[in-house]
Amino acid sequence: MDPSVLVPAAIGISVHPIWPVTLSIITFSVHLLLMNAVFGGAAIVFIHSLSGGTEVSRNISGKLPTLLALAINAGVPPLLFLQAVYGQFSYVSSILMAVFWLAVIAVLITGYYCIYIHKYRYEQLGASGRKLVMFAVLAGICYIGFMLSNKMTLMLRPEVWAEYFDDPNGFILNLSDPVLFPRFMHFVISALAVGGLFVALVGKRQGKDDFVATGMKWFSRSTLVNVLMGFWFLVSLPRDVMLIFMGGDMLATVLLCVGLLATFAMLHAGFTKNIYGGVAATLFIVPVMAVMRHLVRQKYLEPYFTLDTAPVSGQWSPLILFVVSLIAGTFCVVYMLKLMLKADRS
Repeated sequence: MDPSVLVPAAIGISVHPIWPVTLSIITFSVHLLLMNAVFGGAAIVFIHSLSGGTEVSRNISGKLPTLLALAINAGVPPLLFLQAVYGQFSYVSSILMAVFWLAVIAVLITGYYCIYIHKYRYEQLGASGRKLVMFAVLAGICYIGFMLSNKMTLMLRPEVWAEYFDDPNGFILNLSDPVLFPRFMHFVISALAVGGLFVALVGKRQGKDDFVATGMKWFSRSTLVNVLMGFWFLVSLPRDVMLIFMGGDMLATVLLCVGLLATFAMLHAGFTKNIYGGVAATLFIVPVMAVMRHLVRQKYLEPYFTLDTAPVSGQWSPLILFVVSLIAGTFCVVYMLKLMLKADRS
């Protein structure tokens, strides 16, 4: 069967796709930083809980609920922009794995409650209870991340959508894709690095040298492992997609080189315990990787859809309203965080 006959008609958007794509990259970068801090922080809390709990596990666990709330809200815009530009692909992948995708909501709510329980019932839970709760949180985040990886890769492969006719009940995953697991592990290991950096930042702010040492150790070692994961991810891509980073596309090739340089900067900052250098390198590399992710998606879908062929209505008011709301909302969130930090200090 010709895969193109399975692709629905393109969804019309109000402005040229470059605008929602740009906003998607920006908002996804923010979401990724926050979500990585949550997952990495939770992983570090869990590891410290194995020895009965330490000051690091208690301190960091108290900050996870706020981080998770911010990460969830920051995750909505990139999903909406994805749906606006690539809705005909995103919608189909959601239908194919509907049961697993809908379960994400229940898992997310459960994990959210567990993080709050761990924070407010820390002593009552005891050592074994804390291990169990944080394990549930980590398992939930891993499930959500794995399902997102399935959805984002399944939407790029219309050639496997015909499996729906053999299994129309919403249980199709993209497990046959050689890219799925390296892609997922690349995000998991990067989350450990960002989580370590978050712990170090907390330690720097509170004057706790042990926090800084622990956090930068996680940051540097996870980044080192992630170099191997990134290489695995790259060579797992289809040949025509991989070659855009080998000179086939100038922008993609330059971004890969820039990303490698930023990675070396992260490693140097990690091993020298240069916290602010690590923060600067991380804030730089995340949007670079987000753009590379977009270029990979474009190349995958090139036989079926390009941004130049997207139907555009030319209505700017929805985009203007979103940008105004985003700016106003950002100011409100920053103000609330300042009040929260002030209350913590007092």
